[in-house]
Amino acid sequence: MPKGKKINLLEILTKRDGNYIGIGTNHENKEFKASLEVRSVVNNKGVSLRYSAVGTEGTEFNDHTVLYNKDSVLYTEEYTIICNDNENKLTLWTLTNSIGTMAKFDLRRFRQVSPKHCLFIFGFGDPNDNTIFREEITIELWDDGDLSYNYSWGEAGGLFLARSNVRMKKIN
Repeated sequence: MPKGKKINLLEILTKRDGNYIGIGTNHENKEFKASLEVRSVVNNKGVSLRYSAVGTEGTEFNDHTVLYNKDSVLYTEEYTIICNDNENKLTLWTLTNSIGTMAKFDLRRFRQVSPKHCLFIFGFGDPNDNTIFREEITIELWDDGDLSYNYSWGEAGGLFLARSNVRMKKIN
């Protein structure tokens, strides 16, 4: 990249439209199947993410559908928007079944490893302040088109650690 040229971070994300799937591990070291839909929205002014993580070890088998009951193994379901806020700062807003309210994650760090490999780290709360709940979401875009969606968090009184990790392949 030529020196002095500003990187358009939102444009990097909008170029990853598509559907992704992969197998990940949660904070209890249990496997889950992840699915992620990435869509550019409002004339490329934002990106929507629809994410779910479903445990691979269900407890209630449905003979009719020959599937495990999704409700018994749904770890997380999220609807997320990434866009610039009113101060023109890239921000991630997510509504998830684990928090129950819309949460705002500020862009903390961006790292370009190579022209097609980069990391976005969004978070809230100081990771070193163990008197509060704090959380980070890392989106890693790989050279080969894969996408990782990883969580780190710490409860009040607890350690801030990597808790959920998944690397997904684009399926369309």
